[in-house]
Amino acid sequence: MSGAGGGGISQHPVDRLIRELIRTGRPATPEEVERIIERMATVPFNPRQRRVRGEERGASYQGYTLGAREEALRYHLIKRVVIEKQWAEGTTEEQYLTDLRRAVSSSAARLVVFERRGGFLMLVIYAADRGIIVSGYQFSSLETVRIPEEARWLR
Repeated sequence: MSGAGGGGISQHPVDRLIRELIRTGRPATPEEVERIIERMATVPFNPRQRRVRGEERGASYQGYTLGAREEALRYHLIKRVVIEKQWAEGTTEEQYLTDLRRAVSSSAARLVVFERRGGFLMLVIYAADRGIIVSGYQFSSLETVRIPEEARWLR
């Protein structure tokens, strides 16, 4: 599988690089960091449907109401705009994804890699095993985000 979120492990060279950095703990070169950022800024959002938490079902936005399972991008947009109020009312799926990609590409962006299963700053979650963006959200400070102890900051 080539890593378009189709369920298999992504074989894209940059995704393999990220998994290798996690596995070996070796430092990333500046060139590798740039390749990772370029990859993250161009991949699609998770194309799969996902389960919607019970308390979030029924939230409505732009003529759509959350049910038990939803397309991941739509679910994340409604959650970030309506439930968490992190993005402005009127934000479209395309604008949300553009914001995430812009955040990844920003010279002020920090880059951390870790293995995970299962002003405001923006966190973009990228799955190197599937080659997709799986989430993006805003937070008030880095201390409010649960990043695993074994995470490695690349930039």
